[in-house]
Amino acid sequence: MGIEIDNLKNYPKADRDLTARLEKKSEESRAIAKRFDKDYFDGSRDHGYGGFFYNPRYWTPVIPDFIERYGLGPTSMVRDVGCAKGFFLHDLVEQIPGISVSGLDISEYAITNSIPSVSKFLKVGNAIKLPYPDNSFDFVISINTVHNLNREDCAKALQEIERVSKKDS
Repeated sequence: MGIEIDNLKNYPKADRDLTARLEKKSEESRAIAKRFDKDYFDGSRDHGYGGFFYNPRYWTPVIPDFIERYGLGPTSMVRDVGCAKGFFLHDLVEQIPGISVSGLDISEYAITNSIPSVSKFLKVGNAIKLPYPDNSFDFVISINTVHNLNREDCAKALQEIERVSKKDS
């Protein structure tokens, strides 16, 4: 087993009480959120983000740590499993011109409404069966996806992420 690494230490922290917010969610809101459609990303805050828009303050300060830790550069190939609208990949491309990026998300809505700078590199798919050959990417990341899966699918997704990664995930 590896060591724990906090790749998000420079990601801005929320000021609101997330536990209280979670406890207030109704079963109906949870069911709506699990569809990962417009209601989740850009609908009411009761069901998800309440508007999922690009803001450079989130990923911009995080990317340098990824570059340093994983040795990412212009020849690297990076895959984001659960990329949503592609904001992480957008900031990666901004800071490393020439890097090869691609993203996969289960949400057709997120991919259709992704940030234009990387939209052509994103596609709809499932983390438990990645449509790529073994050892396809230098670095594979999944930040907000695996925890949404049931235990069995979580194990499959982690195996798939490892399978398509050449070295780092």
